[in-house]
Amino acid sequence: MAITATVTRAFTYATGVDISAANLNQLGEPTVTIDEGNVNITGGTISGLSSPIAIADGGTGSANAGAARTALGVGTLGTQASNAIAVTGGTISGTLMTLKSYALSGVPSASPAGQMIYVTDGNAGAATVAVSDGSAWKVVALGATIST
Repeated sequence: MAITATVTRAFTYATGVDISAANLNQLGEPTVTIDEGNVNITGGTISGLSSPIAIADGGTGSANAGAARTALGVGTLGTQASNAIAVTGGTISGTLMTLKSYALSGVPSASPAGQMIYVTDGNAGAATVAVSDGSAWKVVALGATIST
């Protein structure tokens, strides 16, 4: 498929040729055909494409943001705010998880169930992990220190 573009007129007459409106109009509208296999764009803006740029060519293969996220496999995680990410499937691995830390006097509501927090003084003054059952925070026994 060839790319066709309209080019702004730019013509240089030889020395001694009279330039008039009549002979300028005889130039017509020039066109340029470009072999798309050898196009290198190094700046500027690309607009008015009749089809999206393929993933293999550095695009997303999509005409809108939602379709681009789907084509790239981003899913709904790509639209979530960084302070409210909901992972609803899959596996989290290869990273440390840090629980939000609270003093006993500042723990949040235990609703909804399933939340986990670290409480600096929540087990008779000692640090503990707590899990909510939806109405109260339950102490998770920390046990002995790990050793090798």
